Amino acid sequence: MEEVLEGKDATYLLTDHHRLDKCIELLHLRFSQHAWEDILAIADHLHSLAEKMYNEAQEASLQKLPYLFKAERPLVFYYGFSYLAKGTALQKLGLYDQAREYILKYSELGWFSGLDKIGWEEVDRFKFFAKANLYTNDLLSGKLSVLPEYVQFLEDNPEELLPGLVTIMETASLHSINIDDLLEKFSEKIEDFGNLEDTTNRTHYFRFLYHRAIYYAKHQRYQDSVQLILLFLTSYNMINDADFKKFVVLFEVYRQYASNKQTEQYQNLCKELLKHEEGVSICDGDIRSR
Repeated sequence: MEEVLEGKDATYLLTDHHRLDKCIELLHLRFSQHAWEDILAIADHLHSLAEKMYNEAQEASLQKLPYLFKAERPLVFYYGFSYLAKGTALQKLGLYDQAREYILKYSELGWFSGLDKIGWEEVDRFKFFAKANLYTNDLLSGKLSVLPEYVQFLEDNPEELLPGLVTIMETASLHSINIDDLLEKFSEKIEDFGNLEDTTNRTHYFRFLYHRAIYYAKHQRYQDSVQLILLFLTSYNMINDADFKKFVVLFEVYRQYASNKQTEQYQNLCKELLKHEEGVSICDGDIRSR
């Protein structure tokens, strides 16, 4: 199947193989926008494409005919990612039982026919993702008995510690549990998170701050909560507008508990932001006038 797309300078053919990669691009975009309903639909489309091509490859193999696959990654990647995307979206929508079903679907893809070395590496990656995501799904759904096991998993896989602590913070807020001992246990690592610079880790870090601020507020540690909000707001040049608005709203909710010093710091931050925005507007005006 081919689809004709028209660009400014040319008309070109988008095959099913190219559509696989376009679906992945679109899923990443919708993830950043938290468009969970859209992700469900795109993931279903991606799965249909991958399954169709898998069946075509199987048919070609039975007839001892070549099957040329032109996408950027092995076919098993697209098949597994369709399940991963859908499971994540269902989890974000709070549909934990349904999410678990899809996590299990990509936990074992070794049945996939025609796997080469790279394909088997993808199978192993999805198996690891499924293990981590099952812990996340179970905790968020209230299965708190897996928490000690999950903490051990994070210690064994330090690259998962930051997103894992986000899950634990969110779980603590959702199910009103005390995790002060875990925050103390990982306190040195948590201090280092603020120095991470890549976009993915910064996003995880800001989510961690957000849920930790809510956690402190629920335990009536309001000034600690406000301090985390201010820590976030001082990083305004590295955050997006949606995150910034969430933290401003959070500050306003707990403003009555802020100390005079914290209130003054917040007001000064707002003044600096205003100066920054006015400077940008002036520059934009100069550029447009040329």
